[in-house]
Amino acid sequence: MGAFGPAANGFTEHALEEAAADIARSGYTALDGGRLRTLLPADVLETFSQFWNDLPADEALTGGGGYRYRRYGRVRVEVGAEEPSFEVLPHTTFRQDGIPLWRGAEREFAPIEEKALLHPGMAALTGFDTALATAISGRRSWELGIHQIRMVAGQDEDGLPTPEGRHRDGHWYIGMHLLSREDCQGGESTIYPEQGEPAKFTLRTPLDSVFVDDRQVTHEVSPTKPIQHTGIRDMLLVDINPGGEAR
Repeated sequence: MGAFGPAANGFTEHALEEAAADIARSGYTALDGGRLRTLLPADVLETFSQFWNDLPADEALTGGGGYRYRRYGRVRVEVGAEEPSFEVLPHTTFRQDGIPLWRGAEREFAPIEEKALLHPGMAALTGFDTALATAISGRRSWELGIHQIRMVAGQDEDGLPTPEGRHRDGHWYIGMHLLSREDCQGGESTIYPEQGEPAKFTLRTPLDSVFVDDRQVTHEVSPTKPIQHTGIRDMLLVDINPGGEAR
């Protein structure tokens, strides 16, 4: 176990409560990367982003696609009055039985390296996500599934961020953080609240993010294409569920 700093450093309690109120009302909130960069100094963001340069191919893709690279890890977080505590959990396979495309599949992903799980950049972003989850729900114990994902679009193959289409992932909350976007077009996110019109936006600059209550909304992301040669879209996805529940 180890502490990883104030969960909402750079965000006032009022700002955190405003984001929590947005999520309670509409099921999601979009966050400008400029605000989240207060969590990660430039040198921390730079070194953290390098971990996306060593992701193996996602061999669990159906249809033989070669456009996605990823690693997966799990952590337990206890949100304390001062600092959250962080515990790395054993590596497991990943299931999403709520999505027809993946129902019954025990997907095997390479583990996230410990030095990435323990990096200050990971601590800052997962700390923020769990602080926001606690502000919404009042719960303080969480289990996180963490996905490092690189989408690669070439001249002969689009990147498909959501090959399952419009969906729910089957979690309480999900934090979605853009780490890098290069030579890339497309990748428009659409959030479908249970009430009201769909919201469409594109994550473009580092740390542009969206946080959803996965029980209140469905969501999808359009294909990515290269502008010239090879389009790269690096994402950190954080699945957030109450601690102690089997996932």
